[in-house]
Amino acid sequence: MDLQSLVAAHMPNRRRPTQMGAAAEDRYYRNQITLPRLRLRLLGLIATTAGATLLLAGVIQA
Repeated sequence: MDLQSLVAAHMPNRRRPTQMGAAAEDRYYRNQITLPRLRLRLLGLIATTAGATLLLAGVIQA
């Protein structure tokens, strides 16, 4: 018995997902495509990183 057959024999059988209607499918993919909202913590981290980078660039130039 080859390795692929051995692995296939021991994989659990998963049930197929239930069928979705057209409207439910549209909602599913619309929710998958939306970009995550930037939170205040993330914006603060980006601002801090940008400030530190500009500070270091200024120190190197001087």
